[in-house]
Amino acid sequence: MNILLLGSRGWIGSNIQKQRPNWTWTEIHSGICDLENEKSTELLQGDFDVVIHTAGFFGGLPFNRKHKEDILTKNNKMNTNICKMVTRLKPKKFIVISSACVYPPHQNEILRESMIGSNGFHPSVKYSALAKLRLLELVKSINVNFEYLIISNAYGPGEHTDPEKSHFIGSLVSKVKANKHTLEMFGTGIGIRDYIYIEDVAEAICKYCELSDATNSVTNISNGQGITVKEITEKILEFSKKKLDVKWGSEKDNGVKHKVLDNSKMVNDINFNPGTKIDEGLLKTWRFFNA
Repeated sequence: MNILLLGSRGWIGSNIQKQRPNWTWTEIHSGICDLENEKSTELLQGDFDVVIHTAGFFGGLPFNRKHKEDILTKNNKMNTNICKMVTRLKPKKFIVISSACVYPPHQNEILRESMIGSNGFHPSVKYSALAKLRLLELVKSINVNFEYLIISNAYGPGEHTDPEKSHFIGSLVSKVKANKHTLEMFGTGIGIRDYIYIEDVAEAICKYCELSDATNSVTNISNGQGITVKEITEKILEFSKKKLDVKWGSEKDNGVKHKVLDNSKMVNDINFNPGTKIDEGLLKTWRFFNA
């Protein structure tokens, strides 16, 4: 299979390639092409079975607070140019990688694909969500077979641990490694999230590449099961064998209290259920960063 991969040096992009090393990969990253620049993007040529779009200007919560305007403007420029390019290249399939920020905050409901953008966004992810929602509308407006894949909380070896770019598990691993006595946490630890190991994410994306017919729809890529922030913290501390005094924060820093994605469409589409259990995945992640 001949693939044009946008964002090839990113964490998700590099893991997709590892999952199918026998495919023909054309790698596009910022050192080769500035996707925010229309003229630069126009130079991309080729006959591809699939274009996979993993590129973007995104990060963790500190990043979201710091770069609100840039998250919108940079990603909108990039996505407009990419959709023009896809229209011109006419691949058999266009696969877009998105995230669960596109869902409105719900207290206890399992998030189904029909709920996207239905009732606003949590303030902590608002601008990322707006950029990704606009991308979905762009993809629907062009004449291309597509998959819009919403990744839940991906984690695993190689993820960002930088405080600004990292998400929860990467940030937690970094903090546990760095501290000797006390671990200060944001929020109270009651937030429930749906975590999926990076190899399972990559496998699901590859299976959607391999589908003979595109679903031309939105699909959750997730475990479909929730676990609290506090439970994740306790597991990482157990693996670390450190006796840190955990100082939990206030309720105002909890973010969305419950975010678990319904993965039944994914299971039905590609006959795939993520195989990596949370304890196994967290242990692999911890060992990777402490090898």
